[in-house]
Amino acid sequence: MAAVEASLVTRLRSRDRAALTHIVEAHHGFLISMVTPLVTRDFAEDVVQETWIKALAAADHFEGRSSLRTWLAQIALNTARSWRRARRHGPQQRWGDDPGSPVTDRFAETGEWSGPPALWHHSTPQALLTEGELRECLEKHLERLPADQRTVLWLRDIECTPLPDIAVITELSEGNVRVLLHRARQKLHLMIEHFEKEGTC
Repeated sequence: MAAVEASLVTRLRSRDRAALTHIVEAHHGFLISMVTPLVTRDFAEDVVQETWIKALAAADHFEGRSSLRTWLAQIALNTARSWRRARRHGPQQRWGDDPGSPVTDRFAETGEWSGPPALWHHSTPQALLTEGELRECLEKHLERLPADQRTVLWLRDIECTPLPDIAVITELSEGNVRVLLHRARQKLHLMIEHFEKEGTC
């Protein structure tokens, strides 16, 4: 943990209001973005407010083995998961389970493609995302991903969080995180491939 962050945590433990304000300003938006896909925009603020209450109460137990952001993200994720369980929000899938590859049927017994992926007519991912319809379709499919895959994908591909930190936040092994990330990317790849072929979501 960096010296500046260690100083902030020390001040937080003594309930220094300026330190708390600084930490909230630095991490609140990140936490809101992280829990929104799990609990919807309507409840994200409530979940993160609860996260801050828990973090302040547990500040004396923060040992600095991870960054402050990683520690806060872990609390926020656990709070969001508890919120989902209490309200039976979405299917009750076990966290971290691997449902298998969505592209298994695309391979022959020899391990080769039975039908190779279609070539995209866009030259770059950025060009793909400029299409409003595809962007809406992508958002729709992101919402359909299992909560663990969606969380891992967001942390890695949107926030560029290192895999070891994601493992700490999600309380999963790095290997499990890699599998979930791979599955999520496969599903989005299939969606984009379908969009390219059919022009529909």
